[in-house]
Amino acid sequence: MSEAVLVLIPHYNNPEGLNKSLASIGANEPCDVLVVDDGSTRAPIDAAAAQAAYQGQGTLRILNLPQNKGIEGALNAGLAWAKARGYQWIARLDCGDCNVSDRIERQLAFMQQYPDVVLLGGAASFVDQAGVEQFVLRHPTEHAQILEFMKKNSAYIHPSVMFKISAAETVGMYPLDTPAAEDYAMFWAMARQFKVANLPEVLIRYELDPSGISLGKRKVQLKSRLKLQRRYFDGSPSAIAGMARTLALLAMPYELAFKLKAKLRGGKA
Repeated sequence: MSEAVLVLIPHYNNPEGLNKSLASIGANEPCDVLVVDDGSTRAPIDAAAAQAAYQGQGTLRILNLPQNKGIEGALNAGLAWAKARGYQWIARLDCGDCNVSDRIERQLAFMQQYPDVVLLGGAASFVDQAGVEQFVLRHPTEHAQILEFMKKNSAYIHPSVMFKISAAETVGMYPLDTPAAEDYAMFWAMARQFKVANLPEVLIRYELDPSGISLGKRKVQLKSRLKLQRRYFDGSPSAIAGMARTLALLAMPYELAFKLKAKLRGGKA
């Protein structure tokens, strides 16, 4: 279905989260779904349960990778699969996160109206594991403001984005040299070469699990972020502030950083 969006969901040992995400895709959404299982062994996908959870009109397929490649490898395998079948747009979603019922329709309509936009994100409602909203995160909506914001941090919430496969191919897909920040790297490269945008409305519910985020992974992500900020450093106040913020976060315990972020955004944490 070359005219349809392909929703790309990487999976690793989280079938319950996967089924929750699949169930959130609206019945009338113009999309197919590809789940890339990244070599799960402890908790592999229950294909029958996944098919039962997905109520969309499009087709759900599962691509099983024989060995764990990490999220970058899993996503690139999904992109290669999609490109070979003629898909034009990729919409991302992560296990445990949920779409609003017409998210895909909204994003696709925008990108068809503005064909020069290759990457489109949206706002997210961050919820705890009980589904209670903690805060809403919105990013700049216009290209120039997004490019400036990227000097500080990613202007995109990864599971909320839709992008053109052709643009991803031009920038080299998800890079392997920025672990845990592969999205920041690819989206920044896109923003430097193409027009990008964000929608102001909430498109996903993003599940927070502070106790489940390892300190090691967080440090790896921050180090990758710092690497990108150094790569694109231009001496501007935004670039200086971005590097300073990343260095401060590297020195700060995650629990404290989480509480400060939620408080600044008017959240409840």
